[in-house]
Amino acid sequence: MKIVAIGGEYFAEGFSLAGVNESYVHEDEHITLRHLTEFVESGDVAVVLISEYVAESIRFELNRLIEGKELYPIIVELPDAKGPVKGKEDPLEQKIKRAVGIDITLKEDS
Repeated sequence: MKIVAIGGEYFAEGFSLAGVNESYVHEDEHITLRHLTEFVESGDVAVVLISEYVAESIRFELNRLIEGKELYPIIVELPDAKGPVKGKEDPLEQKIKRAVGIDITLKEDS
């Protein structure tokens, strides 16, 4: 199974240099959605790393893809060179909450 990355130029190139099987530079929402749909339907992609800014630009369609898919591919949203999207919930935390069925939160000591 493969790992793929979709994001800006630095995001895609960085993951490509890190050994990710395939990386795509986001240029257009329609092309990115076509790639994501192919990944979900192909069955040979295990993990999709997507930059938060790209994910936000296609949020509605991305949520539809995530809701209707099986276990794979796991879609992980990561900050890119611009940094994290402000005011956004951590999607990885949401995935864990959905998989485990409970909210696990660490409290800081006062």
